[in-house]
Amino acid sequence: MYDAVVLGAGVVGLSIARELQERGLKVAIVARDLPEDANNVGFASPWAGCNWYSFAEAGDIATKWDTVTFNRLAKVAAEHPDLCEMIPFMSVWSKDKGKAGEPWFKDVVYDYKNVRASSDGPLPGNNNFGNSFNSYVIHAPNYLAHLGHTVRTLGVPLIRARVSSLDEAYNLPGIGRVDLVVNATGLGSKSLIGVEDAEVYAARGQTVLVKAPLVKTCIMDTDGFNPPPIKPGEEAPPEPAYIIPRPGPEGHVVLGGTYLKNVWDTTPDLSTAQRILKDCFNLCPELAGPPSKDGKPKTWQDIEVVAHNVGLRPARNGGPRLELVERRIGENGGREALVPKIAQADAGQGKGRKVAVIHAYGIGSTG
Repeated sequence: MYDAVVLGAGVVGLSIARELQERGLKVAIVARDLPEDANNVGFASPWAGCNWYSFAEAGDIATKWDTVTFNRLAKVAAEHPDLCEMIPFMSVWSKDKGKAGEPWFKDVVYDYKNVRASSDGPLPGNNNFGNSFNSYVIHAPNYLAHLGHTVRTLGVPLIRARVSSLDEAYNLPGIGRVDLVVNATGLGSKSLIGVEDAEVYAARGQTVLVKAPLVKTCIMDTDGFNPPPIKPGEEAPPEPAYIIPRPGPEGHVVLGGTYLKNVWDTTPDLSTAQRILKDCFNLCPELAGPPSKDGKPKTWQDIEVVAHNVGLRPARNGGPRLELVERRIGENGGREALVPKIAQADAGQGKGRKVAVIHAYGIGSTG
């Protein structure tokens, strides 16, 4: 009945399914969490700040993926301005990085410019160096819902099911036998029998969603991004701070953030939320709204909080895994006894049937 099954209905799984279906394959999606589960912390996609700002290193294959994405977002922005919008961006930092401060994507984004506090006026957070350009922001939960609607319109079923092993996915009830599975399970790849990737880890991200319709620029203080290891006697680097306006009429802005490796707790920490609000107010006082009529200075406490959010980025030591692997049903590295019996039987075919899996996970914060 189907050519392939995609495991996972986050932004990666949905995008892959859409692409395969548009290219002529008949695809089904199987996932524990579906696009309509926008309040579920079981997967990361609904909680993303969601701006196009590449963290890839120059020369890495991910620079090609990010360039393709940037160009595709132009079409999304033209067709769905409520979901995707091009806005001004500004990255700032305190100490001169020289050429290291110039990102590889300066020729991909629009209107790129290096800026300095001395010649370009004060920079956010009283930083000394930075760059400005135009790039895209996306309304993450609404975009996820849009992708879900799109694949369903194309005829792709979204089936809610928990799959314990790769073997199960090749012969699921209602789908039938397939020879190709796309593994886009994100953090699930850590425990999925047949994968069990020990390099997968959760990177806890906490943000504060606020209402700040005056804020129209994405601002990032990059001193807290990917800091080097701390040497004895050195001060701890600052934590990440970023401001991401969302498209749409609500005037919502995502403030962040954290990147806590191997932390699986999804409960918001209020002291972290306070730190985020203070740091982001320092970058952009307009978050607190227009000046008071009585002339009283605004503070971070005047920012209108909408919600506190926590998401677990599906990250991986060594970077994303994008790989085609040929395998045989029933060969699970000594874990065969843990695989559900229905998968072991494989509709009477028995173990040994040759199949393939495309692994597409470990994308971290750049889904």
